[in-house]
Amino acid sequence: MNPFLKAALKYAEFGWHVFPCRPGQKIPITKHGVKDATRDANQIRTWWTVWPNANVAVACGAESGVYVVDVDVTKAGDVNGYKSLEEFPSLPYTVTQQTPRGGFHAFYHTDNPPANRNGFRPGIDLRGDGFYVVVAPSIHPNGGQYAWAQGCAPGEIAIAQYPEFMRPPARPLLVKPVTPLPPHVPTGDSAARMRVAEAYIPTCDIAVLHQAGHNKLFWAAQCAINGIGLSDAEAYDVLARLYNPHCQPPWDFSNPKDEKDFRRKISQARDNPPNDLPHLWIWNNPDYAHLREDAPPEAYGWARTMLANHYAKQTSEEQPYVSTVPAFTLSHPPGLIGEICEWIDATSLIKQPLLTLACALTFGGALFGRKVKDEIGTRTNLYCMGIADSSAGKASAPSRIRNLCTYSGCLDLLGGESTASDSALEERVAKHPATLFLWDEIGFLLRSIKRGQNQYHASIVSLLMRLYSASDSTFTGREYSDEERKRKIIQPCCCLYGTSTPIRFLEGISAGELDDGWLARCLLFRVDDQIPRKTRTRGKSGDQPPPGLCEQVAKWYARQPQATDGHSISEFARFDPILTQATDLPPTQIVVPRTEEADHLFVALDDEAHDPAIKASSVAALWRKAEENARKVALIIAAGVNYDAPEITEPIAEYACRLVRHLLLQFTKQTAPEIVCSQIEVDKQKICKIIKKHGRKGCGHRTITQNTQYLNRKSRDALIADMIEAGRIVREPDGRTFRYWTTEHYPWTQKP
Repeated sequence: MNPFLKAALKYAEFGWHVFPCRPGQKIPITKHGVKDATRDANQIRTWWTVWPNANVAVACGAESGVYVVDVDVTKAGDVNGYKSLEEFPSLPYTVTQQTPRGGFHAFYHTDNPPANRNGFRPGIDLRGDGFYVVVAPSIHPNGGQYAWAQGCAPGEIAIAQYPEFMRPPARPLLVKPVTPLPPHVPTGDSAARMRVAEAYIPTCDIAVLHQAGHNKLFWAAQCAINGIGLSDAEAYDVLARLYNPHCQPPWDFSNPKDEKDFRRKISQARDNPPNDLPHLWIWNNPDYAHLREDAPPEAYGWARTMLANHYAKQTSEEQPYVSTVPAFTLSHPPGLIGEICEWIDATSLIKQPLLTLACALTFGGALFGRKVKDEIGTRTNLYCMGIADSSAGKASAPSRIRNLCTYSGCLDLLGGESTASDSALEERVAKHPATLFLWDEIGFLLRSIKRGQNQYHASIVSLLMRLYSASDSTFTGREYSDEERKRKIIQPCCCLYGTSTPIRFLEGISAGELDDGWLARCLLFRVDDQIPRKTRTRGKSGDQPPPGLCEQVAKWYARQPQATDGHSISEFARFDPILTQATDLPPTQIVVPRTEEADHLFVALDDEAHDPAIKASSVAALWRKAEENARKVALIIAAGVNYDAPEITEPIAEYACRLVRHLLLQFTKQTAPEIVCSQIEVDKQKICKIIKKHGRKGCGHRTITQNTQYLNRKSRDALIADMIEAGRIVREPDGRTFRYWTTEHYPWTQKP
């Protein structure tokens, strides 16, 4: 049995309420975190079937009947809970867990619960109601494993009574003073604080419309105000300059409402400092010592040298530091790709900037395919997936791209809107080595492949993977007895943009896809929320693109790569599926250089993939491809920025890395937890989604039946019964039939 599942079930038998956290982390996977903790064995089995490598967390307090004294030691040694324990008598002997950083968790019972307290003493925290601890055999973010102390595991020793001397004094009733306190600023001058802020704030998660954007801005303001100690004016300045331009969309400061909302987040951050972090946690971070002090540039590496060089350009305090990296928003990159995005968004009934960007990037990949490469051989072939609900505007971008190809005279770039088999796909790429496939509802194709419903679809994904890997070499097709049917494609540039609804996409993906490399080769652009009607526009006619845009596209399309013997490939049988010996030569492509600063950004992104927490997660394979995908995006953007002499500069690299990082983090938070191992769980998720759409009014049984007609009655009833028993949904009689709710939308407070 899965060791995590086995442990979780064992703890539940002891009466402890458990729930899953992300693999190798302390962050809850479930929506409500510790509030979802349960002893229900069926629910526990469901969780660890969906997330087999999830860490196990135990809810503290009255629910599980345990209160934990958490003693910690930091690596630097500046916080040592053992030293703090010296002022108290010895802790009672009890169930105890050793933590990977050298501390321990001591579990106790009590009828008089102590108050929760972070920093009860340096290195000692008290955990009760509303808090939780991660328990063995879970993996710590540093890669170590939690383990029960010898002879002190649950069941081996009785849990002792909570020691009275470990109770914090009662807090005063007045939580906040009536008049606000003056801002507490760290030691050091304003310039030092701004240096730290300008290094840290751009790393905060950007705010994206309909994806908890206000919370992201509030957190960035928390970091500026409480983490670094900026004044309100300083925080506004750095957030407006370095954070807001990257948001999607940015706050419009010409609009008084947006301006007021932006400033309100700063004042709210000052009034509501985080409870679980010490004041000035960023300012005191040793990683920023070089910015707090006036250290020489060579003392702190390339990135710090860049910052120091930027600051050296300042001539006075009146001339503030301005980053040399332009603030490109994710949905509007520079150059030709950005112009295509702007045109599509301006002519779309429903604006979906991220989906537009995904489609435009794959089009650029095919347009520049076999014509440019970077200095290490990266090509422009790119696979992107646009995931959104039905009628959310997925079809707009592919439709505009087809029109752009028509008016630019490059319809040869477009492959079929679907494919009958891997052989048909291979033949298309053999005839047109640079091809863009625009496949609508690709989720149905993936589901057909996963379920083995069509033998001709079975090898399509495998072929796409091989074409992806052969972009800088020669693809050799399958072996036939008939020599004329053999295909050899030199440096294929196969690009794909597929659209799907979330549920169809998930039905076609299994947990194994996270490891075998297919998903790692895709950039997943997911939009979960419907766009509000007020953001929809009548748009302009998108049938005919702007002439200037068509001219740029036609110019690149007509640009023929040169074979190594100096002849244009078009002089040979360009569309001959069987390349002759004369054409068995790779094209001499434009080598796009990259600046040293740009290369450092790519290396830094690759370093993130080797972080222990990421390496231990289920998405490690996706992060290993992050640098390669970022280089592809940067190469496409650079080609569109400068026709005559494309170059991957620092701003272009920064944009590409930021985009890929954003998509991976979004995938990790939203999609990876939904990718499941069994079709049974997929069917359960679909039923839950059907019920959830009806909110507090509930969903009728007939509605579920109409939307799951691929299930027989017996299977459907069994799935519903399992979910009711697991507490995922609630059922009430409704005349001769039933009405269903998800537990979060059940309208009565008394829940079964």
